Amino acid sequence: MINRARTNAECRFHMVKISLLRIVPWLFLCATAEAAELRTITLGLVSPNISTQLPVVVAQQAGYFKEEGLNVHSVTIASGGTLMVAILTSGHADLVVSGVAAIMRAIDRGAPVTVVSGYQNKIDFALIGSKRVPRLEDLRGKTVGVTSAGSFSEFAVLEALKRRGFVRDKDYKLLAAGSTQLRIGALKGGKVDAIPLSSGERHTLEDEGYPVLLEVGKVVPEIPFAVAVAAKAFTAKDPDLVVRFIRALGKSMQFIKTNGDKAIQLAVAGKLRGNPDTQRRALTYFAQDLDVDIERENIAALLSALGIKGEPEQFFDRTYLSRATAKP
Repeated sequence: MINRARTNAECRFHMVKISLLRIVPWLFLCATAEAAELRTITLGLVSPNISTQLPVVVAQQAGYFKEEGLNVHSVTIASGGTLMVAILTSGHADLVVSGVAAIMRAIDRGAPVTVVSGYQNKIDFALIGSKRVPRLEDLRGKTVGVTSAGSFSEFAVLEALKRRGFVRDKDYKLLAAGSTQLRIGALKGGKVDAIPLSSGERHTLEDEGYPVLLEVGKVVPEIPFAVAVAAKAFTAKDPDLVVRFIRALGKSMQFIKTNGDKAIQLAVAGKLRGNPDTQRRALTYFAQDLDVDIERENIAALLSALGIKGEPEQFFDRTYLSRATAKP
């Protein structure tokens, strides 16, 4: 009886083993097929700032890209829009998220790229003064440090200060001071008297008593901060991927607007660098400005501010955004 029971048990074991040997490869093939169905997009991000990174991280962690059949490989290259255009035209990226000024200038010069959607529709800069410059009027005769000549920070500072009655080289001077940390060092070291900082960077200085001289986005409300840009070769080859990318971004941005705390938790899970408490504070400044939608009037206002002639349609192809936001 014992031998017969043992034999029956061994038979059952072998049957289970055989079943597993049949099922496991099938599961592996299914997983491989699922992975194969995802189309890969290479995305260039112009900045490590939370406002640039968060929508992409949330779309990854919440599964919005996967829902659209996308595997989005993002690469951050802290630089200006000029380099982002070069990355697109060389084929090293399919899309980029970038500041708008250099992108518009490049398209005006004939670069084969186009804006396909909005991203952050208000300028996310505050002009932070040194402790010797507590008010905006005290900035006259002083120096403002921006990232570099031709950078978006330079454009934003010039435009905002012009609207407040300041004339470059008459009322103040601009200095190319470099990256965020270099600008902060220049401010603290007395080399410059004010610098633009994004919402993710400003809190530390504010907590240390440095004054906010100007909220750039409130002075220049109609000009967007960042847009999604695609190589025309990519839009011609894979227009549906562009639409799916925009749709996933839109879902992510809506989630961020309505679930701020959860969005920061997803950022932590996605290993987005930075202090979560600081990120949550920063989110209150920019969350409502995240939007894939962008209007023709926004592009027209930007072109006017840059002194670029031409119709908005030369710079912004709304086709993909219209398809992405169309109701089923």
